Amino acid sequence: MLQPDFHNQVPIHQSERFVQSALDALSAHIAILDGEGYIIGLNAAWKRFADENGYQQPNYGLGINYLNVCDTAAMRQSREAKAAADGIRAVMRGEQQEFRLEYPCHYKHQKRWFVMQVTRFEWNHQLRVIVAHQNVTELKRVQIELSTSKKRIEAILNNIINGILTLNASGHIESINRSGAAIFGYTMDELVGQPFEILIAPESRCSTIHALLRRLQNHHNHEIQGQRKDGTTFPMVFNLSVLTLDNTRLYTGIVYDITERKQFEQERLEKERLRIELMNERELRELKNRFISMMSHELRTPLASIRLSSDLLRKYGEKAPLEEKLMYIDNISTQVELLTDMIRDVATISRADSNKTNMMLEKINIVEYCRKLFDEFQLTHRHTHRLHFHAQDHHIYARVDRKLMRQVLSNLLTNALKYSPHGGEVALNIHNSGNIVRIQISDQGIGIPAEDLEHLFEPFHRAKNAETFPGTGLGLAIAKQAVELHQGQIIVQSQVNKGTTVIVELPTLIET
Repeated sequence: MLQPDFHNQVPIHQSERFVQSALDALSAHIAILDGEGYIIGLNAAWKRFADENGYQQPNYGLGINYLNVCDTAAMRQSREAKAAADGIRAVMRGEQQEFRLEYPCHYKHQKRWFVMQVTRFEWNHQLRVIVAHQNVTELKRVQIELSTSKKRIEAILNNIINGILTLNASGHIESINRSGAAIFGYTMDELVGQPFEILIAPESRCSTIHALLRRLQNHHNHEIQGQRKDGTTFPMVFNLSVLTLDNTRLYTGIVYDITERKQFEQERLEKERLRIELMNERELRELKNRFISMMSHELRTPLASIRLSSDLLRKYGEKAPLEEKLMYIDNISTQVELLTDMIRDVATISRADSNKTNMMLEKINIVEYCRKLFDEFQLTHRHTHRLHFHAQDHHIYARVDRKLMRQVLSNLLTNALKYSPHGGEVALNIHNSGNIVRIQISDQGIGIPAEDLEHLFEPFHRAKNAETFPGTGLGLAIAKQAVELHQGQIIVQSQVNKGTTVIVELPTLIET
């Protein structure tokens, strides 16, 4: 209860009992001091706190001078006690209306914090001071946890190598981590409050900062040019997301400096370019070697035969019978045709490689076209092979270059006959499949080894089991390029010692 001070006895009135009841209802520990600092009143919370903490003073300290208690504690190096005494005296002198102090008050193994609130008032024309101690331990723990969590988050953000920043609704920077500021050459304090667009190079900006924010929102991993404090620019990826906190629109951005990645990509592309150049050079060198080897081998036989026939004609021409002379002349003519075909093949592959092939496309009946060509081969090879022709339909139309397609099919039929045994079967079948016509040439020859199939269309390449047969290794390469010029494709299926099937697929024309 409120008690009279010891210098001026005041009877307890009804109003004082009302005040005492009000004070007892409060959770704060409250003491009322007179003008000299003596405790003249306490509330129930003060007494409970004293009981719980083993306070030994009689009457819970009622009647003692609170300022003396604070001064004694201050002499024991308690900074909070000195601050409390100074604050109470300042309020008593009227230098300030109130005083507030947060201080620790740990007990045994408990960590506790209190806030002391000091306020002056007059009672019956006498100065009185209320000293209230409120337990704020739970609030302090929450504050400490929040502070610890904030420091932990700041430590994490500041140690992330990428830049992380937040923008307000107007596009101004509210926060940025240390790495983000360093990317742009600023300190964190220099950037807070600045418009976001100062970090964007002029060529990547929009007409307004809001237009820039909208553009960044609509693109994930958006690559733009950043601008540093010194004005230099660099490539960066910027991801922007929107969030709403307490009805406030905010933007969170993550910045990736991709300068090193760009340099690495450039170096990788340069290495890849050099690798391709070296590979092409190696392939060209191998192609040249194969060409020289092929030409030296393939030219030797017909040239030797021509020379032999011409020498015999020169030496025995006058004495040799006419039939023998004609045989030598026919041999020379045959060998010249062979050389002409070889030169034609080389010229054809050269034109195709340099995209100088002139196409003369016309609409033809593929069945009729193939039938005529097949009849020519049947006429000259009917005594050595069994030739069969079959077409699914009588009229299948396509746009082809007659001369070029004749060279393709002639090469394929010649190969089928050349690599087939005497008496072997060679077949040409034509199938119409919607918008595709398939010209299929099959034989029962030596076949192609599996390891040679992937190189089959390379110029001058010859399968291992075909090296004893005459040829330039250009036929299939020419056929493939010619078919592709017709927007078609060529497919080879083969098994060693069982035969080979070559399929030419061409787009058809719908006859109306």
